[in-house]
Amino acid sequence: MRKAKWIRCIYIALFLCTVWVSRMGYRQVMLAHNEQVPDLSTWLPKGEIVRLMRYHGADGMKITPEAAYIYRDAKWIVVQKRDRV
Repeated sequence: MRKAKWIRCIYIALFLCTVWVSRMGYRQVMLAHNEQVPDLSTWLPKGEIVRLMRYHGADGMKITPEAAYIYRDAKWIVVQKRDRV
C-alpha cells in the first residue's frame, strides 16, 4: 500500500513537471512569434527596431514609409531603407 502511494506521488510530480515545461515552451514560442510580427504602424518588426537602436546607440527612431532614421548631430540619418517588392 505504501509503495502505491509513492508511485502515485511520483506520477503526479511528473505530470506537473510536464505541464509546466509545456507551458514554458508555449510561452517562449509566442514571445518569439510576437517579435517577428511587424507593428501595424510600421513596416519593421519590433525585434529589428530594437536591434537597430542598440547598434546605433539611439534612444529613438523615426520610421517613415520609405526609411528608418536616427537623430545624430542635429540631423536625421537614414539607417535602413524599405525594400519594396
